[in-house]
Amino acid sequence: MIKLFFLTISLMLAVSQPPNLEEHYSNDTWEVLLHDVRMRYRFSVEYNSFVHVPRFGDKIREKEGAEITLRGFFLPADVTGEAFVLSYVPMQMCFFCAGAGIESVVELHSLLTHQIRFRRLNTDDFIEVRGKLRLNRNDLDHLIYILDDAELLQVIK
Repeated sequence: MIKLFFLTISLMLAVSQPPNLEEHYSNDTWEVLLHDVRMRYRFSVEYNSFVHVPRFGDKIREKEGAEITLRGFFLPADVTGEAFVLSYVPMQMCFFCAGAGIESVVELHSLLTHQIRFRRLNTDDFIEVRGKLRLNRNDLDHLIYILDDAELLQVIK
């Protein structure tokens, strides 16, 4: 189920720039994630479709493995409540319809499940998370950016 969700998001997202949101983002990490990647497409026999293949720029590759902090909109990614996404734009704006691309979402891997259930996060809650950035070059079952050991720092009202 999770595999299908991430593949669906990946296929629906066009490579374009998301709208410029206000200065509520804490640092320039989103700028690097949004603008220092190019997409190529190749045909996947497994999925019988064209799929994205990211080419990461130098600035992004410098951040790989580093601990980063990001602010964005919380999106639950499956019905089990165990997969989560941080998005540069809110779901209410339809993050893939509003011109945002796959580079505008980050998959969260962690023990956030307990934190999120405790805090009762809702779709589009604006949150701050910290974790280690992993670049996904070829696993079609996941997004291109993954934040490992992600930790919820705060819910921003």
